[in-house]
Amino acid sequence: MELYETEQQQIEAIKKWWKENGKAASAGVVIGLAVVFALWAWRDHNKSQAEAASAEYQQLIVELEQDKQEAAGQRAARIQGQYARTPYAVLAALAQGKIKLEQGDAGAAQRHLQWALDNAAQPELEHIARLRLARVMLERDEKSAALSLVASVKGDAFAAQYEELRGDIQLVMDQPAAARASYQRALTLLAPDSGQKALLQMKLDDLGPQ
Repeated sequence: MELYETEQQQIEAIKKWWKENGKAASAGVVIGLAVVFALWAWRDHNKSQAEAASAEYQQLIVELEQDKQEAAGQRAARIQGQYARTPYAVLAALAQGKIKLEQGDAGAAQRHLQWALDNAAQPELEHIARLRLARVMLERDEKSAALSLVASVKGDAFAAQYEELRGDIQLVMDQPAAARASYQRALTLLAPDSGQKALLQMKLDDLGPQ
């Protein structure tokens, strides 16, 4: 680094640097500010999108509670189309799956649940979509595909549900020993006060003695 003996020399050095680099420095400042403003705009846009999607989803819940399936289906489709990057789009797809199942259209329900699974960014929503999708596949007699979908998934808080579903699929596939093992694992994973324990015990009892 150069050393300057006087203040005047320092001033002259600064003037020289600015003359040589001032334009580039100004451009850098402008670019930097543009990036900051773009990030602010993106953040604000995402916030407004999430708020709008949330409001739409609340209306969807009301329509479902009032059994207005047609209106709920249309709103769910709108949420998926306009707010696809928000978690509410996945929730809307799950709602669509429920609506289609109640209407007896398991094929359409499967498509919506597959979309939810493919687009879920949150692990909780991903597990819910996978479990529901596997059950619809089982209902459509796609047993092997349903079992493959949940075969090696752990799911942490959903572990008991996965084990029970595996048992249900294995039972339909005429694999009672495997089903029994899955149900027993599910039982050990449930909390002591879980209401699901009674249903699982019934499924085990229905299999008869080992």
